[in-house]
Amino acid sequence: MKILNIVLLAALCVLIPFSGYTQELEPKFDFYTRGPYRENVPRPQSILRYDVGQQHTTYAQMEQVMNSIQRAAPERVKIYEIGTTNEHRMQYLVAISSPENISRIDQIRANIARLSDPRTPRSEADSIAASTPAIAWMAYTIHGNESSSFEAFMQVMYQLAASDEPATQDVLKNTVTLILTGENPDGHERFVTWYNSVAMGDPHRASYEHREPWSIFGRYNRYRFDLNRDTLALTQKESRNMQAAYLDWNPQVAVDHHGQTSQFFFPPVALPINPNLPQPETNRWQDMYGRANARAFDMNRWEYYVRDIFDAFYPGYWDMYPALNGAIAMTYETDGGGFKGLRWTRDDGTIVTLRSSIAKHYVASMTTLETTAANREARLKDYYAFRVKALAEHARSDLKRIVITPDRDRVKTAELIEILRRSKVEVNVASQSFTSSTARSYMEKDARPASKTFPAGSYIIDLNQPQRLFIKTIMEQDTPQDKAFVDDNMARFRRNQLRGKGQPKEDYGFYDITAWSLPLAFGVDAFWTSDTGTVPGGPVTDEYIANAKRGSVAGRASIAYIIPYETDSTGPMIIRLLQEGHRVNVATRQLNAAGRNWPIGTFVVRVTRNADTIHEAVSRLSNELGVNVAAANSGFPDEGDTGVGGEAVAPLQQPKIAMVADDAVDITSYGSIWWTLDRYGVKFSAFSIGAIQGGVLKDYNVLIMPNGSPGQYMRAFGSGGVSALKEWVQRGGTIVTVRGASVFAALKDVSLSSTRMVGSEDDDEKGKTDEKKDDPKPTETPREPVDWRTDKDDGIAPALPLIASPSADANKVPVPLPGSIMRASVDRTNRLTYGMNQTELPVLLASGYFFRYSKEGTNALIFDGKGTKPLTISGFVWEGNTERLLKGTAYMIDESMGGGRVTLFAEEPFYRGIFRSTTRPFFNAIVMNGGI
Repeated sequence: MKILNIVLLAALCVLIPFSGYTQELEPKFDFYTRGPYRENVPRPQSILRYDVGQQHTTYAQMEQVMNSIQRAAPERVKIYEIGTTNEHRMQYLVAISSPENISRIDQIRANIARLSDPRTPRSEADSIAASTPAIAWMAYTIHGNESSSFEAFMQVMYQLAASDEPATQDVLKNTVTLILTGENPDGHERFVTWYNSVAMGDPHRASYEHREPWSIFGRYNRYRFDLNRDTLALTQKESRNMQAAYLDWNPQVAVDHHGQTSQFFFPPVALPINPNLPQPETNRWQDMYGRANARAFDMNRWEYYVRDIFDAFYPGYWDMYPALNGAIAMTYETDGGGFKGLRWTRDDGTIVTLRSSIAKHYVASMTTLETTAANREARLKDYYAFRVKALAEHARSDLKRIVITPDRDRVKTAELIEILRRSKVEVNVASQSFTSSTARSYMEKDARPASKTFPAGSYIIDLNQPQRLFIKTIMEQDTPQDKAFVDDNMARFRRNQLRGKGQPKEDYGFYDITAWSLPLAFGVDAFWTSDTGTVPGGPVTDEYIANAKRGSVAGRASIAYIIPYETDSTGPMIIRLLQEGHRVNVATRQLNAAGRNWPIGTFVVRVTRNADTIHEAVSRLSNELGVNVAAANSGFPDEGDTGVGGEAVAPLQQPKIAMVADDAVDITSYGSIWWTLDRYGVKFSAFSIGAIQGGVLKDYNVLIMPNGSPGQYMRAFGSGGVSALKEWVQRGGTIVTVRGASVFAALKDVSLSSTRMVGSEDDDEKGKTDEKKDDPKPTETPREPVDWRTDKDDGIAPALPLIASPSADANKVPVPLPGSIMRASVDRTNRLTYGMNQTELPVLLASGYFFRYSKEGTNALIFDGKGTKPLTISGFVWEGNTERLLKGTAYMIDESMGGGRVTLFAEEPFYRGIFRSTTRPFFNAIVMNGGI
């Protein structure tokens, strides 16, 4: 925006843009009033050569600042390297405390570790609390484009390292401050490098500097994961680096610094609050820190809010992970920086600056540290009491033990156990079979106790251990929400039903998903019991997990290798064999080879059809991916009509995979698929829609279309692009669509599939269950986010499409689900379900996209309308809407078109890297591309 006039008067400046008068009303904050400061410690600006908030700081520049301050104040500052990112940047944890504390830092850490164990005698715990500083974990920039926090921690670091102010000295004496200097270095570097290259300080909202490109979007890490949703499965390198460091220090206070809201946010939080958090302790401490911050902000005449929208229910945040490990953990959100850049025009015409938003994070950080110092001993005692109380509640809980059997997928089950053990969860493995009379299946929301015998090798997680509360939160079958919160949202739902099509609807209050139970998300066989007796066996070790994940080849084959579909990693192994140029077949009927019968979907690698390198390739990939392989030295079947040379053993095509990477695509959906393909070593190419329209698909036979905006997909492809896609499929191509891309495929003007959306204008069954025939027709798709951002935006589309239905009658149109786990029925005769031996599968739904059965293809995973069991397994659903409209719809659809195929997924198969129950169907769509 062209600035016509700048008037400086004292500490105020008035900016006059072309669109009218806007004002910077906040005085320029002085970061250096809390001295005296030691002259030998350099201020960040002396190294950066620009003032606070004048430009964004790169990661390498930050390292210079950090190292310079540490060299000048080694008696107060100690730097720890905690691990590298995917792009090879080092992450750091900076410990700052008094010289006396730094000199005994290892002993402090050991004392706190004792305090974290509820089996430590209370007398010893009290002694530790009386003589040990509290540990405060101050983490910055988990979202790489929330830039104010990155700038703020350098000021906090300088204040603690250089100031001799009495209040700062008190913080140093009573706390060890741990500054995590960058939770997301790769995303931050993408953002600041781009922003610095285009920044003009223009506060106009439409200015280019406020429109971060899709390919740049620095909120996420390299794989475009939201690291602030990653503490359930801890899939990303940055998350694991931080987790290991966190559990090494066991902090009592944890703050995650974010942006960019309309005003500054600090706790207390909004409803719902996870019921596993101990009360009233959690609310009491959050209120204490909130009121302390309020006093500091009131003194500076800064606006702020509490509660409102930020809850504490989903356990995957980087404030919830510390909270479930005993800390008082909080999220702070500032009002500037990030996509708001150096300057941003607020809704009321005033301007927020990067510098002012940095100042607020700085003041909140220091206030938090001062409050911790003033309440050090009480905080340490409550930290100890956290796990003591959790163990005391064990006797009153029905959930006393979780049993997971590895039969469904030993590799994936071992991965789940590995995730638990990283969080210091104690897991045993049974050395012999055992029986429980109180077993409840995870597939039943309100399962009754029943007798079940579990095999040797079953994993046993007894909750009578220090991490009980953490285990219960992430592993329990269902977590109930606050009744007042549910009642409020159901009231909004009912009011929306009574409002006409042209009237505004109330949005719902869910901030994130409501179901996440890891056994269900992974799709493993799990049960919970009320047993407390000892089961013969021993603790799971690293060596045990490594062996469970290791594959093998039973000899050198002279005729064929038989690869049974027993793990999720089998599909990726077959893809890699094909991509390396080897030839692989699949049995489309029961196979007899190597002295036994093998089920449909077993893979066959004929030795004579491959070069000698096949032996090394099979051995290498089976070991890497954990796949067990049998060797067949005769082609003669002992029974049946299908041996390795049979007509029903069909050849597979080499998958040449392309994926759409463009503005229409949800970045995190693209990232979850990218990360999954990468972790299995599967090669693919990413293309813009323009490149696809330009004919690049002639060199590929598989196209993955991640979740995204159906309307943007349609606008980007246009009618010509849609026709080209259809021609490509008819020539043998395979399209795999996910959620919003599946809606695009189902649009009448696209018709890549014969399915239609429930409640859409093209829904042939829209009137069959409706009593009112004259109601207004619902729109084709839910409304899409508007382009103009407001003060309430954080620069991204909502994580969940939780807007009200545009129809007056919500009983015609599915109201979007806030992330619930539902029961799907499996058609085990379909090529997409090869390798699956169960009849039901837990799947996530996090939208209002319900797909009618395909009329021309097959429906491999469905929500059976004729079953007697509820479809809901875990999470919130809309009464009178969800279950009724979901029955008789499909989760996964497979249709042929000429020589090719189109496969639709109603939801993301690898949502956040947490949900993995549909891994095999997804890879089957790739492995068996084309005419199989």
